[in-house]
Amino acid sequence: MESETKNHRMLEKALHILEYVASCPDGASLTDVCATLDIAKSSAYSLLMTFLHFGYIAKNPHNRFVIGLRAFEIGSRFVENNDFYLYSRDVLEELVRVTNETAHLAVLEGTDVVYLSKFDCSHVVRMVSSVGKRVPAHVTALGKALLSGKSDEEIQTLYHNRELERMTDNSISTVEELLRQLTQIRTSGFAYECEESTLGIRCIAVPVRNSTGEVCLGISISVPTLRVDFDLEQVKQPLLEARRRLERVL
Repeated sequence: MESETKNHRMLEKALHILEYVASCPDGASLTDVCATLDIAKSSAYSLLMTFLHFGYIAKNPHNRFVIGLRAFEIGSRFVENNDFYLYSRDVLEELVRVTNETAHLAVLEGTDVVYLSKFDCSHVVRMVSSVGKRVPAHVTALGKALLSGKSDEEIQTLYHNRELERMTDNSISTVEELLRQLTQIRTSGFAYECEESTLGIRCIAVPVRNSTGEVCLGISISVPTLRVDFDLEQVKQPLLEARRRLERVL
């Protein structure tokens, strides 16, 4: 039993290391890993070397640890073996064709939004984002759309004793304000964001429900603020049609 517990803890550390390295765009040093995850240097080094040996972690030109090709190969299996994901890509592609703006599909994990899929528009200026990226839910239209599926009590529990991180001066900073916006979203069916997560970008999103009525996905359109003549209201119907197509197969 003691041996199983020890193995479980070691596996947990290994997964935390892999996830942390994957979250660092510029790579991570051994010191970074130890300090951030509170892992002993000897354990962290041993696990990093094992990941390095099997290709799940690599080293960049600056000798920092980055996610490796083997991890990418494993992640790619999700795309290849997931019929819904492939179908959702077709839905996003059609949404971008109709609106000529960038579209995202995302899920909620804890208090973060994780981008599952993205299709870019043909405009030179567009939102910079990446599949797999995590962003605090409260600063994105996608996140608010996803959070709107929870009750006020669930939101208060989710954010209990947690500060709302501000990514720009426009980000909301209190749970009270978040609850107020979620009430509006539940009434209108649409979530909005204007430069709350990224300066120069505004978004509109809708929640997507599964067959039991639970909000499980969010789909959005992002537009640069410099296109001042673009009215987000004009993409409402294409967004609703994209949602209808997704909900039909969920």
